[in-house]
Amino acid sequence: MRKPAAKPAARATIHDVARLAEVSTATVSRVLSGGKPVSPEVAERVRTAAQDVGYRPNPAAQTLLRGSSRTVGVVVPDLGNPYFAEILKGVAAEAAADDHHTLVAGTEEDPEQEYRSAIELARWVDGLLLCAPRMSTPRLREVAEAARRLVLINRVLRHPAVGSVVVDYHVGVRALCEHLASLGHKRIAYLQGPTAAWSDQQRQRGFRSPEASGLTIIRVPCGSTLVDGQEAVEEALSYNPTAMICFNDHVAVGVLSRLRELGLSVPGDISVAGIDDAPMSAHTDPGLTTYAASTVELGRQAWSRFGPEPTPATTHVQGELVVRASTAHPPRRR
Repeated sequence: MRKPAAKPAARATIHDVARLAEVSTATVSRVLSGGKPVSPEVAERVRTAAQDVGYRPNPAAQTLLRGSSRTVGVVVPDLGNPYFAEILKGVAAEAAADDHHTLVAGTEEDPEQEYRSAIELARWVDGLLLCAPRMSTPRLREVAEAARRLVLINRVLRHPAVGSVVVDYHVGVRALCEHLASLGHKRIAYLQGPTAAWSDQQRQRGFRSPEASGLTIIRVPCGSTLVDGQEAVEEALSYNPTAMICFNDHVAVGVLSRLRELGLSVPGDISVAGIDDAPMSAHTDPGLTTYAASTVELGRQAWSRFGPEPTPATTHVQGELVVRASTAHPPRRR
């Protein structure tokens, strides 16, 4: 006959710790929450008792006691994008060094899901970091009111308690235009980012700069993923450009893949450039020309905004043009 499954051991409570340490539950709470100090002997007795009975404090209860969760929520539009993964690594390292945890949510480029995730996380964390948020400005203001602290990467919101860290993407596009023009390119296709992306608007500012004058810029709807880049290639080629600038390196890798499938050589038949300098960009075939901004610096600057006082100013991070083998002189037309 089959034996009934054993009942799991009951979770140790604060009362179990108090009985073993021979103190009040209030004293246990003070010791474990870091509240009003007690004598070293009593504190040691409580900690030993908690370890002996396997007591684990309830995080929600500790948050109520301390008024802080020592946790920051991070929301990104695409967890599969290496650019955001690198930012997350930087933020998590800064948080850990400051004895904080990070909770991460990906939103699959869906502004509504992004809004819901941010509102839910705001209930549990000390602050929110939104990377390139896609939600509307009114929704972003709602999140700002719900969060204890809100910091944005690559988005600006006029709000007295919201700080931002942004890459000057218009500077990057200007540098790419100048580079391609110096090689002799005149007709360039720009594979646009998501329509809700604030940073795409900043990129497009670069095409209105003096560096882009004399160039014909064809804007091609695309997106932010590798697949988006693959699917946009045929339309871009229909305009007969000699070069393509992609919304980001992730898109550019998709473009390189599709061009290879079509039997086109990069840069022999067409030049390709990206933006962001994702980790893989130096290892593509050919290596990808791109505009590089430090994700480590973005993460460090963003984390610094979670200090004691809100800092609503915007920090601008500039990068540098990285020229690799994916750009060259345009082919001679027969």
